[in-house]
Amino acid sequence: MNLTEIRNKIKSITDYSPELAVYNEQLDILVNDAYNAIWTEKRWKWAQKTIFMDIWPDLVSAQPNLTTVDANVISNRRAVSFSGAVLALASYPYQWEGQIIEINGRDYFVDQVLSSTSIRLREPYRGITGAVSNWKMKHRFYDLPADAIEILGLIHKDTPAVGKIPPYGAVRAITARKEEDFNLREDFTNFYSECYIPYGTSNVPPAETFTFETVGITGTIPNGTFLEFCWAFETDGGKKVGALSESKVTSVTVGGPSGIRITFKTFDNVDVAAPAYADQLDQTMNQFEGLRKRLYFNQNFNRATGIRLSGLPVWREVTLGATATVPGVPGLSTAEDPALVLDTASTYIVASLAQVNPGNKRYIEYDGLHLRFRPYPRPIGSDFVYQYVLGVSAASNDGTERQFRQWECRYYRKPGRLGLQTDTPEFPIEFHQLVVYKVLHDIFSKHDNLSQAQNYQKKYNDEIKRLEKRYVDSIDIDLVRGQFGRPGRTVSPFDPSSLRRLN
Repeated sequence: MNLTEIRNKIKSITDYSPELAVYNEQLDILVNDAYNAIWTEKRWKWAQKTIFMDIWPDLVSAQPNLTTVDANVISNRRAVSFSGAVLALASYPYQWEGQIIEINGRDYFVDQVLSSTSIRLREPYRGITGAVSNWKMKHRFYDLPADAIEILGLIHKDTPAVGKIPPYGAVRAITARKEEDFNLREDFTNFYSECYIPYGTSNVPPAETFTFETVGITGTIPNGTFLEFCWAFETDGGKKVGALSESKVTSVTVGGPSGIRITFKTFDNVDVAAPAYADQLDQTMNQFEGLRKRLYFNQNFNRATGIRLSGLPVWREVTLGATATVPGVPGLSTAEDPALVLDTASTYIVASLAQVNPGNKRYIEYDGLHLRFRPYPRPIGSDFVYQYVLGVSAASNDGTERQFRQWECRYYRKPGRLGLQTDTPEFPIEFHQLVVYKVLHDIFSKHDNLSQAQNYQKKYNDEIKRLEKRYVDSIDIDLVRGQFGRPGRTVSPFDPSSLRRLN
């Protein structure tokens, strides 16, 4: 059942079916609450996702095929400049924001990567002023994907299979550990990690409000076009996004194609922009420093009338919309990247409808909290290299090549919100009625019809048991790791090559 069918079934059973946008929106809120409650009740097989996570080697002062690059530092200053280009910072700058740089034996958080030759710290450098040749930038923390609830498995799949007894191959599972129990060294390194340590959350503050105006001198949005916008703060180059601001509807009202200038504001009507950095004065981070802005538009919206369609808003990213150079990535351009507004800028112009394409990536319902972990030991080195920057020889090995390895990560994910009329719950269709039962229980409970509420609660409980029996993770109790060739067992009950039971 899609969202419209779920709505209609609930209206039919309750004998109350007004075609009002406000009622449909309230009903959609109940549907999404029920959907999330079902989704998070168990570790369902269909709620899991597997991705490959890149392992990032350290950046060190001696760059490949280049002379040693020194870090130029001044005591009590946050700015760090390099004597030459650290090309890895130009190729993928945002991966290093929020990470650690070690200078003269002391660790500092990297606040922003400004260029291939310049970064800014979150606290002032403390030490001897001058050129430092033994610096090291360490990728100590790894962020879980934005839709992750919990890690279910983190595995090195590239370990050598030397000495393994079939059917076991090159797999090394990484288990979770508590740092305070093991007192693990932060800078212990190895080629493979043995465990990972949950490292708390990072919090991105919610956005507030904005104003807008039509800009007739630039842009190609047709006259009379309505759009609904909101925005969110983001840090570390898009890896961490906060909660949305309030939304507003705007339109192009001048006599020809135009653009829409968005001005980011706080609720007390102050522009959201970090002041220009002053190296001698800014010992601590300024307000809004490091908080870029990201825009979103509502797809569930009539652009001709300026009225929301039935149901909840569906927010999608505002992108660059045209071939444009990606900041910090020389020679590489894309139209699908999100439009990121610098922390020092308070305005952005949406210039074309290509930026508000209905196929853009959806916003996930963030609460501003983002999970991360620290692998132990910190993996270093790489076993694969590929050319990252266009127009550079793959044989140059001058830092424009990306060197990395990967983990295979299986995690429990968040569901997408049901907003469009054809959105469908992402679990087996034969159990979609569970959402209906859950919503009906809430509706009848609200109206003090306890007998009907209990009736639908019983139906829900019966159906959830069937769902658990079929779709909850289970372990093959007959197959125990290590029983192949286990001492005392003369014949294995399994064929090692196929895992088929022999008796």
